[in-house]
Amino acid sequence: MGSKTGQRPGELSRRRVSRSARDRKLRTWLLSATAGVAVMLFGLLGYGIVEKYWIIPQKTVATVGEHEISLELLQQHTRYRRSQMLNQYISYLDVLQYAGEQRNQVQDLLDQIDTELKNPVVLTRSIMDELVNMYLILDESRTRNIVLTEDEIETAIKMFFGYDSSATDLSSSIRETDDIISATQSANIQSPTATPYTMDAYRENYKNYMDEIEVDTGMSESTFRSLFASKLRTEKLRGVIGQEQDYPEEEQVHVKHILLSLDNLDAASSILARALEGEDFDELAMQFSDDESNANIGGDLGWIARGQMVNSFEQVIFEAEKGVLAELVATQFGLHIVKIVERQVRSLPSSIVEQRRMLAFNEWLLGVRSTTNIDILDWWEPYAPTNPTLQDMYDKIAESK
Repeated sequence: MGSKTGQRPGELSRRRVSRSARDRKLRTWLLSATAGVAVMLFGLLGYGIVEKYWIIPQKTVATVGEHEISLELLQQHTRYRRSQMLNQYISYLDVLQYAGEQRNQVQDLLDQIDTELKNPVVLTRSIMDELVNMYLILDESRTRNIVLTEDEIETAIKMFFGYDSSATDLSSSIRETDDIISATQSANIQSPTATPYTMDAYRENYKNYMDEIEVDTGMSESTFRSLFASKLRTEKLRGVIGQEQDYPEEEQVHVKHILLSLDNLDAASSILARALEGEDFDELAMQFSDDESNANIGGDLGWIARGQMVNSFEQVIFEAEKGVLAELVATQFGLHIVKIVERQVRSLPSSIVEQRRMLAFNEWLLGVRSTTNIDILDWWEPYAPTNPTLQDMYDKIAESK
């Protein structure tokens, strides 16, 4: 007997089976499509993570001759500098409450650090310049066969941590190193405090510091040690270049002065007249000079070589005859009543020699930068580090207590 629809039972059953099969195929397709989308999304997410943390950091941000500077290296050095600056900032904050008359100067230092930290691209550019110089100095040191040993690097690092192996040895059997370590470990220090302690304590302090900077900056131990190698290499090269310069004896002038403010012209003119009339210059300086650094010794500035004073002052004293100058000398520091005591051809003081050696090194560095193939890119600017932050440092201090 047929069904009410006129369809045979077998035909109806086959249609139901066919529909069920289509439904299963559809569900299978939907599941496959969903899985495919999920895999694609996870793949994109995974690639994004890989790109952010592995691919982009390895990209080149600058080339210096044959050397390449990666974003990772630039970021590590910048974060380390930020960490140092934040440590300084916290130290200055501690000093501020006891600064007294120096409060404004301390506040200026705080403001300067704050401004630099709030401009991450500018700060990172300055680190880029330092890295460029580092490679230029490395190449020149190799050319000149300037040797740097691991012992020299290790000694410099020990000095950084305040460890002196030549100091009185504390017996290794004495194990109060925990107190020593805690005294030299603090989250708000720029470098470990110079405290006498044992080799074991130094090693523990070193390890803890390495752990801290790796968390704060991502900097490896080898990169940290390279900071000291670079500093030592720079000092050696600066010495070599400086010694190549000739520093003959030069004319120098022995000068005394009385300093008054620019708005005190009448008083300055009156004191000048008294000095020209023959009154004791030393007595006038002790009584009237605003220069606290030498007023009590008669305004004596000592022997002056060229390059020590501002141009407006230097030009006058090297052209003047002995005795009190008939005219006031104006500089940004105020009004000067000047007495030329004597002039001689003399050996340069060590401070001036060192200053000129530094100048010779800086001139060499500028010259080699202009002749070396240096290519500094700017795509890295969105990746300029903004951490660690001041809050990060305070959190670390809180955790250490």
